[in-house]
Amino acid sequence: MFKFSFNQPDESADEKDTEKAPETQTAEYECEEVLLNDELKQGITINPDQLHVFPASVDLLVEYLNCVSIPKEELGLDILSAEMDHSDLIPGRYEGGLKVWECTFDLGELMVENEEYRGLFEKGTVLDLGCGAGILGILAVKLGASKVVFQDYNRDVLEKVTVKNYSCNCRGTEAEVDEKFSSDGEVQFFSGDWSSFVDKVEDQYDVILTSETIYSPDNYAKLINLFKEKLKPSGVILLAAKTYYFGVGGNLRLFEKELESDGYFTFDKIWECESGVKREILKIKIKS
Repeated sequence: MFKFSFNQPDESADEKDTEKAPETQTAEYECEEVLLNDELKQGITINPDQLHVFPASVDLLVEYLNCVSIPKEELGLDILSAEMDHSDLIPGRYEGGLKVWECTFDLGELMVENEEYRGLFEKGTVLDLGCGAGILGILAVKLGASKVVFQDYNRDVLEKVTVKNYSCNCRGTEAEVDEKFSSDGEVQFFSGDWSSFVDKVEDQYDVILTSETIYSPDNYAKLINLFKEKLKPSGVILLAAKTYYFGVGGNLRLFEKELESDGYFTFDKIWECESGVKREILKIKIKS
């Protein structure tokens, strides 16, 4: 059974038998832009022994850092605390960005192999929300997006993993992109809380990609508000998630109820996996 490992505050004996939802993510981390240095702009090479490979299709691959290979002394205190406690998430401090979750691969394959959705990226503007390793945003670059913004809660994740993955996949002479396109589209990287991102970044996007970001019901209102503020009127959101997040409280049916209650969006299930851990992809659009 899939389960997130949370680092929760100690509870009294009377409280231990009662399940508690994780604390809501607070705006401790203000939105900050992470800039590419000259080496990253030119394209870096990473030791193949430190990489995993995601074959989104037979002709389009993404290489990404095996986070186990990152020296512990290079990680920030929040991530180190999570690693030491064997925790995937520490609400309000570390949101699991070093690990690539299953739904990222589901959405990546849909982006590349389905012609309808692949066509969304040609010269489009894209937000990879909760990007982690940046696999979805990297695919958007490879598919010809004119601008891709990578957003993750932790600056450390962006600096130690995301920008390096982007550089080795999309910069330099060995970067592989769709043969119709170059890799010269604009990119930006932002860390911080979703509310701060909404306040500080003015752009709207043709496509918002987000994977495994609905695990905590406490953040649904914040997420839906970001969708409202950052999606262009004709844009589309592709949201990939597990149907249920056991031990955390979030689930897709609950998120859909929040969308229905809000009334701003329509949504359709466009993909599902019934075997093993049940997973789905939603297409979300603004009501006409």
